[in-house]
Amino acid sequence: MRKQIIIGGLTGFSLTVLALTTGLLKPTVKLVALSSLGIIPVSIAVSESIHRKANRKVEKLTNSLSEAKAKVKQLEAVQEDNGKLSQSLKDLQFNLTNSQNALFHLEAEYKKLQSSYQIQSAHCEELQVKSKNLTSQLEEYEVTYSDELEREIKLGISEYTTKDREALKAKYRAILEEGEAIYQEALEVSEKYKAWAHEVAKRHVERKNYILGLTGEFNKRIGEAQGAWDTERGHLLTQIEALNEKVARLQQELAGDLIEPEYGQFGYSVEGKIANDIARWCWDNLQVPLSVKGYQKRSDGTVDTGYGYSNSTPIEALLRDLQKHSDNIARSLGIHKIVNVRKLEIADLLVLSFRREPAIKEDDLKRLLTPIDKLATQVIREMSRKGTVRIMGATGDGKGVCARYLLSKIVTTLSWYIRLHDPQHGSEQDHWGIPKVSKSGKELKQALSSITAQMKDREVTKIHSPVTLDILDEIDTQLEKEDKGQFLNLISRIRHLGMKLILIGQNPKVSRAGFQWSDMAQMIAFYQGSSSLDAIKNNPALELKKDILLKQYNEISSVFEAKNEWLDDHKKHYFGLCVIPGKNPQWYELPIADEIEIDRDLPIIGKKFEITVSNQEFVERQYSAKVEPSVVAEGCQEPNSGKAEIITQQEMARNSAPPSVISHVGGSAKSCHTAKTICKKHPGVELRQGKDGRYYCPGCKKKLRKDELTVEI
Repeated sequence: MRKQIIIGGLTGFSLTVLALTTGLLKPTVKLVALSSLGIIPVSIAVSESIHRKANRKVEKLTNSLSEAKAKVKQLEAVQEDNGKLSQSLKDLQFNLTNSQNALFHLEAEYKKLQSSYQIQSAHCEELQVKSKNLTSQLEEYEVTYSDELEREIKLGISEYTTKDREALKAKYRAILEEGEAIYQEALEVSEKYKAWAHEVAKRHVERKNYILGLTGEFNKRIGEAQGAWDTERGHLLTQIEALNEKVARLQQELAGDLIEPEYGQFGYSVEGKIANDIARWCWDNLQVPLSVKGYQKRSDGTVDTGYGYSNSTPIEALLRDLQKHSDNIARSLGIHKIVNVRKLEIADLLVLSFRREPAIKEDDLKRLLTPIDKLATQVIREMSRKGTVRIMGATGDGKGVCARYLLSKIVTTLSWYIRLHDPQHGSEQDHWGIPKVSKSGKELKQALSSITAQMKDREVTKIHSPVTLDILDEIDTQLEKEDKGQFLNLISRIRHLGMKLILIGQNPKVSRAGFQWSDMAQMIAFYQGSSSLDAIKNNPALELKKDILLKQYNEISSVFEAKNEWLDDHKKHYFGLCVIPGKNPQWYELPIADEIEIDRDLPIIGKKFEITVSNQEFVERQYSAKVEPSVVAEGCQEPNSGKAEIITQQEMARNSAPPSVISHVGGSAKSCHTAKTICKKHPGVELRQGKDGRYYCPGCKKKLRKDELTVEI
């Protein structure tokens, strides 16, 4: 309706406006039209107001209707609940009726049970009275019955005794009479048996005496014959033994053998007396006859004694026995040491050399030994030129003591980042007492891969700081023989990269990794104890000084053997030979193991392979506090590259900052840069690397030197 009014008004308004504008209408009509135009808005406003009121009423009615519907629904729900309640009430009434009926039945049953209980109680009382009566009667009966039974038994016994007593007496008398008769007969038989036995015994004694007489005479004659035979047999055996001894002596004399020791006549000479005592000891303990030929004093204090020996005695076995018992002979005779036992080449003579006293005195020994602190300082300085130190020796020769002392000097003088790799962690040979990066053989092999990766990374980045020191214990048992070439290549390449190694193991004679004595030229070598003797004999670098070093070794080893004879391992004195390539070898004595101390909490001693920023900053601070830049340039400068391995903080600032952690962990670590080794002449040709680590160029058709290679990034 509203829309229709509005549309009509608008239509009329538009027509009126059209008529006015065109002038078609008259003035009067125009006036009416204009008045109608004023009515149209009013009508529109009125209709709008009416419409709003109607809408409000409709809304109110709608709300009232919805409320009514809600109330109807509530009423329906209430009616439904009332129906349910009515049904529940009916059920409850029915249940109540049933309960009342059951209660009536129970009351009736209770009354019945109560009457029955009264009856049973009366009956029970009657039974109790009867039971008491029966009990009293039973007691009376038992007393009466036992008395009557006892009287009857006594009466029966008395009657039986009276009847049988006479019969038993008669029977007993008859048995006694019969027994006496039997006893008399037995006595007669016994007398006859005794007489017969006496006669038989008499005859047996006579026969025994006769037999014993015959036996004694026979034994006497047999004994006399046996004694005569034994005497004769003894004489014959003595003669046979004498003849055998004569034959043996003749045979030994014919064969050129000694029958018993032959001692020399040396008057009051002490050395001659010792020579005779040695021959006497061999005869008493080894049953070996020796002939003392003489002795000779040497200028070095040793005494050579010559001995003849039997031709039938194997000289090799005799030498082994004397060498084996040389310490026992020296100890029993009170001499210092038997130095050598050998066969004279130009004659069948055995030469035994001994010393009455130690060959070297304490003052001479001190002059012969380089002070260990001075040697350690020199070695640390030389490590800038030779970055690898090799410590060799047999078990118990003090390899660990040497390594720990060298490490104690390094941590107090330099600020290198130290990583210890010990595959024997936790064993009886573990005496390090400091943190370790590798604690097993597997971890040590992974560390070798990580060291190789670090080397390649430093070759590419040209960042050689901080200086790292890796200590590899038992390297001989962990390094495979086929890896030896690559390992030697690693040693030669790390010298100018701020990387150092200390290798601990056996000497090349017993090395499983296949090291040669010539390989020691790339390292600073420490030969501990008996290992120094092997080095003197086999190392080509020591050939020119072999004789004097052997003499020095014999003198030094004898002194240290005497020192250590009664000492525990942690108190022993250890000596060794240090060989620095290009310098004279030096003997040294290590301090006592208990006197070496290393602070295990130093940050420069790593607990893992990575070098963190905090570790590196500590290294730089320590270095700045300990060493002046001029000292670094003088002591740690590379002779070839002219670049210091330990750089100052100013140089570090000029270099690009390294990453917070060097990513060389484990065997799978790789360099963060892609680098390729190429030939300078043929950069496009793919190179092949041999087992020895050298590169072969197909274009040049040869193995390339280091100056013929370059790295392409």
